[in-house]
Amino acid sequence: MAEMTAAEYAAAQGISVRRVQAAAASGALPARRLAGRWLIDVGAPRRRRAGRPLSARSSRALCSRLSGDPDWADGLSNTERARVRARLDSLPESRVPWQVIADWTRAEHAAPVGYRVADGDLDDLAQDHRLVATGVSDPRVGVSDAGIVVAHVARADLRAVEQEFLLVRVPDRPNVLLYVDDERPNRPVPLGTLIFDLAHSAGPRERSVVGDLVRTAL
Repeated sequence: MAEMTAAEYAAAQGISVRRVQAAAASGALPARRLAGRWLIDVGAPRRRRAGRPLSARSSRALCSRLSGDPDWADGLSNTERARVRARLDSLPESRVPWQVIADWTRAEHAAPVGYRVADGDLDDLAQDHRLVATGVSDPRVGVSDAGIVVAHVARADLRAVEQEFLLVRVPDRPNVLLYVDDERPNRPVPLGTLIFDLAHSAGPRERSVVGDLVRTAL
């Protein structure tokens, strides 16, 4: 069971400790009381989340900062910049940084589309110039999986890729996961994008490397 103190959880979410304590006491957050303090179970399902997700602008700024973009704060107010910095400062100390990032960005991060493709076509698909690797398919992760392709693709290229590789959309057990972007993705994907994708993954292997990548970025 992964737990955070109320103070740690509040710092990670950018909300007050009192609000976290109230949510724990009401049962809105899964938590237990030990020696007079609340411990929040960040790995358990929640009926609702404490704290609002980041705005699109703040989410983009966070991604840009994790990617090393020197202009990450452009367009932000002084207050917004300070909040992004405070959130980033709290990440290295978090016991479950993937959960914190997933909570922050849940409103803006689009889920990938799942497909099945013939196993013999996986390598060719992974090497296609229109796809840009992310998740376990990105070598920066260091957790390779030859049985799946995870990548970004431009919306304008998606139809052609689907047709050429006979991709079939499936509700479960996909061996291809494609994040569909409005524009052609950069190669490689920015580090912040990779971190966000991993944080929203359902796989424990992917989530386990988020902390290391965050420390690399910061």
